[in-house]
Amino acid sequence: MIPFIILAVIAIAGALGVILGRQPVHSALALVGNILALAVLYLLLSAEFLAVAQVIVYAGAIMVLFLFVVTLLTAGKEEGEPPEELGGQRWWAGIFAVGVGVVLAILAVTHPGSAVNTGIPSNFGTIDGLGHLLWGSDFLYLMAVAIMLLTAAVGVLVLNRPMKKSRVSRPGREEA
Repeated sequence: MIPFIILAVIAIAGALGVILGRQPVHSALALVGNILALAVLYLLLSAEFLAVAQVIVYAGAIMVLFLFVVTLLTAGKEEGEPPEELGGQRWWAGIFAVGVGVVLAILAVTHPGSAVNTGIPSNFGTIDGLGHLLWGSDFLYLMAVAIMLLTAAVGVLVLNRPMKKSRVSRPGREEA
């Protein structure tokens, strides 16, 4: 019980670091700490495959994606440069995000996954058990997460589009 409490405190501290971090890279590092604490929790539950997948997929691939997005957000921005005005787009994005969250919460309550209905299966943490869980009745949740990640990546690209600048002539070059 004591290792679980210690790992839970580390995971919660990492989650708070993600939310409260002032720099995106610091938040990403706190997320890595959270992911590693969850991987050790999976080891305590004898789910070795999930622990390894947690480290390889999330701490490896997803964190590379996050850091790539962070570099996209900060590329070409000068220090002290005023942010681009988005008008009412922020409000619409917030309303849409809350709406999607409410729909997903209602979906999760009305159609709980098979692990909620039957408890933890005997093959929990194995490749066979994970395959049945992901490609069985819980496939809808896997697709919801994939759509959310895709939407977040598209949102970053839209928010980071270059600002329209007026055409300025350079000295020594004549405009045609």
